[in-house]
Amino acid sequence: MLDTFFWKKLYQFIFVYLLLNLWIIIKNIKMESEMCRNCRVFYGCLGGLCSQCHKKEALKKEATDVVTTLAQVASAVVLPTEPAPQQPVQDRSRCFTCNKRVGPLSFTCKCQYSFCARHRLPEEHNCTFDHKSHGIRKLSEDNPLVVAEKFNKL
Repeated sequence: MLDTFFWKKLYQFIFVYLLLNLWIIIKNIKMESEMCRNCRVFYGCLGGLCSQCHKKEALKKEATDVVTTLAQVASAVVLPTEPAPQQPVQDRSRCFTCNKRVGPLSFTCKCQYSFCARHRLPEEHNCTFDHKSHGIRKLSEDNPLVVAEKFNKL
């Protein structure tokens, strides 16, 4: 009888101890949780927002994403303009200027035509490619401007 009384009290003590620990844990959780940032009615968990405010924010974000995507698509669409003037089809085995057969030793210019040895220079075949501006642009890209630091006067 004394033995059963001991066990009964031990079980009661353990039960009360567990209930107190559980109550302390729940109290700490409630103290750590904050009210919703927007409505201040419900407790917030998803980034400080309650479930209702979180849904509203997600819908707003989705709507702005759709608007920006539509704007990007609209800017990416290119309306057809005048077709670019096509260059005449040229036989690569003949000179574009004198129509002389050049064989495998043809000279291809930057204007995309093949020429014989007599017309290989741009001045000889009235080239449409602007070699001067191309050279200036290439020099400016390859050789950036170098500026020395100014010295302080003593």
